This record gives sequence, structure tokens and C-alpha cells, in this order.
Amino acid sequence: MPFLRVVVLTGGFATRLRPLTLTKPKSLLPVLGKPLLDWILEGLAKSGLKEVILSVRYLASMIKRRYGDGSRVGCFIKYAEEVKPLGDAGPIPLIDRDVGLDSTFLVVYGDVFSNIDYKDVIEYHKKSGGLATLVLTKVDNPYRYGVAVVDDDGRITDFIEKPPKSHAISNLVNAGIYVFEPEVLKYFPEKTPSKLAKDVIPKLVSDGVIYGYIHNGLWSDIGIPADYLRANFEALTHYYPKGYMSKSADINGAEILDPVYIGEDVIINSESIIGPFTIINKGCKIGKQTRILNSILLSNAIVEGSSLIMKSIIGERCYIGKWVRVSENCVIGDEVVVRDCVYIAKNVVVLPYKELATSIMKEGDVIL
Repeated sequence: MPFLRVVVLTGGFATRLRPLTLTKPKSLLPVLGKPLLDWILEGLAKSGLKEVILSVRYLASMIKRRYGDGSRVGCFIKYAEEVKPLGDAGPIPLIDRDVGLDSTFLVVYGDVFSNIDYKDVIEYHKKSGGLATLVLTKVDNPYRYGVAVVDDDGRITDFIEKPPKSHAISNLVNAGIYVFEPEVLKYFPEKTPSKLAKDVIPKLVSDGVIYGYIHNGLWSDIGIPADYLRANFEALTHYYPKGYMSKSADINGAEILDPVYIGEDVIINSESIIGPFTIINKGCKIGKQTRILNSILLSNAIVEGSSLIMKSIIGERCYIGKWVRVSENCVIGDEVVVRDCVYIAKNVVVLPYKELATSIMKEGDVIL
């Protein structure tokens, strides 16, 4: 693998993932117990792509503190910190001025979970002879993404960002991974903030210099809480179809309905039923006669006995009391305390550091 720089974009506010991203950047949310950005950086390092520039802004100190110089994930990391929001295109010219993007380089979104073969993408890019290659993937509902049409040679001939349903030109969507030649920099606008999908890609398509690499493997864009659940469940199905249990976990006779991911130092007490499709991150403690399914518990959450959690996300260091019911599609932020006998209706969002002593009966309520 030739020397290539990789820009990983991790500076966004991720407002659609709140309350999870009120206390940590999206790229540090865990997938199967490991931060999303770990998966990305380790994947790059395994492909020989070790020279990484992290574009950071929101909660940048948390990212810097975790990764430092990159040695723990096998990379050499430099940081480009935005002083104001620049969009996903805006940081690229600044990085070029600061460190130089004078040879083929990659741009990777820091909120995409995939098993992409970066080596194969780069080889495809070189063979195509274009100035740019955009990784594409097939989805059932393309309307949330940038949608592309490719010809028989792989050249992208049309690209529409988040098209209406009446303009479903294909089911191939932007997977958030680009390979660029340095000549592409002339297509980037001087104004900021600017967007790759709106301000750069259409011009490359118009000039016929961008190709599409179609990825048929694992891919999830983590944009909203439902995406985050799905990314974990798809990763669980792919990597641990029969489930995973850490050697340090203590199950105490609970019933496990695989596939389930159970992390380090988890304690689950007797007569509880966990799964299927449930992620219990490290340090969680679950009391007797508790039922959890289709859900994620982030690290060090405590759930007392006789509670029910369905298709929801429970934040780090939450305390869920006895006889609590968390209905479907709830998102509870970090360090929330839910007292005994509380009922939480469907689609409720609870911001971090709250205490719930009474039931939330209104579906879709937001507890500020």
C-alpha cells in the first residue's frame, strides 16, 4: 500500500442522535463494546493506511484524550480542529494548507460503521483513472442519502442529495468514503460551511471525473437512534451470530436468548431473560426477574429487579429501579435515575442527569 493520508471527519454536533451525543461525540458511541472510531481507525491501520488526520470540533477533547498520537489503534494521528462549523467539505482545503494533501488521499465519515476493504477501493480508484471515487452501497430506502447512478464503466452519471420519493433514480447511496486525487481540491468552494454532497460531488459528476465503487458488505450510517440500534444488531449478526459473552461476565443462571453481546464485568442475576438482539456493555448490573430485549445498555448501567426494557437505549451509568417499564423506542441519556415503579411510554427521550420519580404517560415526550 503506497503512502496515503486519510482525513476522518468527526467534528459534527450529531443533533439527531441526542441525548446520546450531549455527553459524547457520535464517533465515540460503542458498537459491540468498542467506539465507532476505533472500528474505523483499526480498519484503516489493517489496510496499511496509518497516516490519519482527525477533523474535530464538537467535544474534541474527548477524542484527543482517547486517541492521542494514535499508537493505541495502530495509526499516526494528527488533529485539525475547526474553530467554527465548516461542514464536511470545509475542513479539506484547510487541512491541505496545514499538512499538504499533495497525493492520493481518502476522506472517511466518522459516523459510518462498515467492513469496507479500503485496499480494494484504492485499487479500483487507480484502475478507473478518475479524479475521485465515491464508495456506494445499496439500501432499501435511499431517500435519506445522496443517491447515485453509475454507467457500465462505473462512472457516476447522476447524483441527487436526499431526493424525494418521486425521484428514486437508484438504490445506490453515498457510503461516506471517498478517494481523491489532489487535483480535486480545485472543486472545493472557498466559502464555508460547505458540503461534499452539495458543493463538490455534483461538479465532479458534471465533469465526468468521479467513479462509484459498490460495497456489498456491512454498512450502517449512524444518524438517528434507530440507526444506532440497527448498526449494533447488524454487527452482532455479522461477527457473533451465536452471541458473545465476555469471560469476566457473571450470568448467575439467567436465560440468554442469542444473539446477545455481553461485555466485560457484566452481572446478570437469576430468573432474568436477556435477548435476543441485546447489547449489554461493560460493567452493567442487572437484577433478578428482569426482561431486556432488542435494546442497548451502555456501560455501567444498573437495572434493578423485575423491570422490562424493550427496543430502547439506556445511557451510561443510568440507574433503573425495580418494577420499571421502558417501552419501545425510548432513548435515555447518561446518568439518568429512574425510581421504582416508573412507567415510560413509547418514543420518550430523557436528557442526561435527570431523575424520574413519576411515570411518563405521554408517548414521544421529551424530558428536559
